[in-house]
Amino acid sequence: MAESVVTDALLLRAVDYRDSDRILTLFTAELGKLGAIARGAKSSRRRFSGALEPYTLIRVELEPGKSDLYTLKHAEIVRVFPTLLTDLARMEVAAAALMLVREAHAARVPDAQAFVSVLQFLTLLEHEADPTRAALLAFAMRVLALAGLAPRLGTCGRSGQAVPDGKAAYFDPVLGALVGKRFGGGPFLLSWAVRERLLLAQSERWLDAARMTWQAEVLHGARCALAAFIASHLSPDLAGRLFPGT
Repeated sequence: MAESVVTDALLLRAVDYRDSDRILTLFTAELGKLGAIARGAKSSRRRFSGALEPYTLIRVELEPGKSDLYTLKHAEIVRVFPTLLTDLARMEVAAAALMLVREAHAARVPDAQAFVSVLQFLTLLEHEADPTRAALLAFAMRVLALAGLAPRLGTCGRSGQAVPDGKAAYFDPVLGALVGKRFGGGPFLLSWAVRERLLLAQSERWLDAARMTWQAEVLHGARCALAAFIASHLSPDLAGRLFPGT
């Protein structure tokens, strides 16, 4: 039998299973996203020390099983984000962020940068509210970039030519790229201010973008384009959860 693994994790989703078990989707530091069964989790909370709650960094012991599911042997709380559990608006933003991670990342692909980015976003949200979801937008761009799903905002998706900095450009969310006007353009005309902010959010400096003050028109343009892209490449439901009313 393979040895068990101890790693830090975040709970992305929990679904009741049979009389007393739960099927968990975890995002872990060592193993990436994975499924695990927590036997007896419904009937006895003591067994996992109240650790199977959202918006909590936990340390888990996982034992590989015969199926795709690991077995959760032990879980303990490492860090909590209490404000996320008492502020409904922040809770909704955090829930949308974890839903994005669940849908964007492939199973069992370790990604230390992504794991750290999630913790950084939850920490930011714990200390600063995000009523306009500008920080969430920046986080979403970084998650998509790390997952290899980011929209192409520097080159034309038809010709492959670089689009100069400082210029507005058309964006096709279905193609997931800029499209020059002579190739048909796209439904969104992104100003350079929008492109510059989104490109920054894709990079390792995404936290700078998350902490910046976004002008209303820049934020609106970025939200609409990214929501359309996510609806086309991941799911309309996810796009609606991330950016309601867009």
